[in-house]
Amino acid sequence: MLKFSVQKSDISEIIVTTAKAAATKSVINALEGVYFSLRGNYLTITGYDLEIGIKSVVEVKGEGDGDLVLNSRLICDIIRKMPGGEISFTEKENRRIELKSGDVQYSITGISSEEYPLIPELTRGESFEIPEPTLKSMVGQTLYAVAVIDTKPVLMGSSFEIKDNVLSVASVDGIRIAVRKEAIQHEEFDFVVPAKTLAEILRLLSDDEKKIATISVDRNQCIFSIDKFTIFSRLLEGEFFDYSKIITSNHDIEAIINVRELTECVDRTLLLISDKFRSPVDLTFTDGNLRVFCETALGKVDQQIKVDYTGNDFSVSFNSKYLIDALRNTECDKVKFCFVTNGMPSLKILPLEGNSFVFIVSPVRRR
Repeated sequence: MLKFSVQKSDISEIIVTTAKAAATKSVINALEGVYFSLRGNYLTITGYDLEIGIKSVVEVKGEGDGDLVLNSRLICDIIRKMPGGEISFTEKENRRIELKSGDVQYSITGISSEEYPLIPELTRGESFEIPEPTLKSMVGQTLYAVAVIDTKPVLMGSSFEIKDNVLSVASVDGIRIAVRKEAIQHEEFDFVVPAKTLAEILRLLSDDEKKIATISVDRNQCIFSIDKFTIFSRLLEGEFFDYSKIITSNHDIEAIINVRELTECVDRTLLLISDKFRSPVDLTFTDGNLRVFCETALGKVDQQIKVDYTGNDFSVSFNSKYLIDALRNTECDKVKFCFVTNGMPSLKILPLEGNSFVFIVSPVRRR
C-alpha cells in the first residue's frame, strides 16, 4: 500500500499544478481527484479531465508501492495548511490515508485508482523543441484572440503551423486575428491546441533561455514537456480559418504609434464604458497627431497624442477592449498601425522591424 514521506516544499507546487487539470465535476468520481502512483522512491502525480492532463514525478522516501486517487480540492487545501517540513503519507485499510506533519495529522478517504482512466500514450508522430521563453511569448501574445463562443469549435484554440521552417501560432475569433512567428527547423505540419491547455502551459513556462520545451503530436493528441511537468491534451479538429491573405494584404495608410501612450488613452475610455453604457473609441489621425475620443451617457473623454503620420485626416472606431488587448500584447515600445481603406478600414498592427507578429482588429461600424 501507498507509504512515503516528502518535504512539503518538494510536493506542494506539484500537487497544486496537477490538480488544475482535475475535473471540477464529473460522472467519473476519480477524475475529480489527483492520482498518486508510487514505485520505489518515485511518486507520479497526475490530474486529468479527459481533455487535458498534467503529470509530474517527484523523488520521495518510498516505503511501500501503491496507487490511490485523492480529492483534488481537499488534498490541495490540506497540503497548503500543513506546517513546513516533512509530510508522511500512509495508506490504511479501506483506502484511508493518513497525512502527518509535526503535530498535525489528517485522515481522509481515497478513491480506487482502478476508476481512473488511462491518459493516452503517444506512439508515433512529430516532435520539436523550442526555448521556453520563445514559446511563452508566442502563446502569450496570441491567446487573447482565441474565440470564446463555440460557433466553430476549432477556433477555441490556437493554430500551430510549421511551414518553410517557420513556426506560426495564430488565434482568430472573427473580430481579431493574432499571429506570432519564429524560425524553426522542422518539416511541415500543423495542429490546433485548446485555449484551456495553452492557459495552463503559459503558467508553467519560464523566462530562462536555457530551458527547452518539447512539443510532441500524434493524431488527435499532443504532449508539452515543460521542466518537471508533462501536459497532455486532446487537439481540436476541423479546418482552421485561413488568415494568410488577410495578414499579407497591402495597406494604404500607415502611422507609427507609441504603445504606452495609446494604451493609457484607451484605458481611460474604459472608465465610461460598461454593459449598460457602451460606445466605441474613436481614433482620428491628422498630420502628426492622433485624437482619442469616447462618449457615453456617463460622460466623455477627449485626448490627443503625437504620432508619426502624414496624410489626409482619417477616422476609425474600435471596441476599446479589443484594441487595448492587442496593444498590451505587442511587447513593443512602438508599432506600426496599418489601415486598408478599401471598403471597411481594418487595422493591422506590426512591429517596426521584421514580421514576428501581426495583429488584426476589425473596426466598429458607426451608425
